[in-house]
Amino acid sequence: MAIDTNSLYVYRIISIQNLKDDLINGLFCKNKAPANANRVVIGNTEIITERDKQEVACFPETFVNDYVPFYFSTRTPMLLNIKTGRGVPKRPQSEIVYLCFKLSELATDKFQWCFTNGNAAKKISKFYNDLAELNQIDWRSIKSNDFAANNTDGDEDRVRKKHAEFLVKGKVPIKKLSHIAVLNSIVKTQVETILAGNNLAFKVVVEPKFYF
Repeated sequence: MAIDTNSLYVYRIISIQNLKDDLINGLFCKNKAPANANRVVIGNTEIITERDKQEVACFPETFVNDYVPFYFSTRTPMLLNIKTGRGVPKRPQSEIVYLCFKLSELATDKFQWCFTNGNAAKKISKFYNDLAELNQIDWRSIKSNDFAANNTDGDEDRVRKKHAEFLVKGKVPIKKLSHIAVLNSIVKTQVETILAGNNLAFKVVVEPKFYF
């Protein structure tokens, strides 16, 4: 299957409480992030710790937490866990915003990057650093909203595959951001206020289909 890389986006979900900090400082990998006791953690801390030990196969002696992670998918099982409080602190979806980047802006020789065919913390997930291998991602899972362990088509690995990741080593400057996606018009106004307060003019779009 031919993949149009020029039309692909990758997404990082963050708490709106972290938005100002990320807009000012850019996006850091876990292992290079400045100390910030006020930062809101939305992920599962056990899984985050596992990523410290998971080596990135295409760049030996580097680990997943040396990279800034993005998803190829929206409306992910991770977001559902945040909404329901399953394994992570429960938060309203209105607090979660999507930082949206064009893949073509990040998959360049200016960055050390790679991608996976599933959750990068899982040992069975494979790593790639050639865009010609994007067809190794299960795009049906990326687009699917069926997360049940016993899926209707019998694919019990869909949750892992839907969490396929694009990884950028070290830091991603905020100038590479395309736009920000939010749940509703109320959050849009909140985000636009944060942007204006920091003299930034990124587009903010309401994308309810990205949420549950």
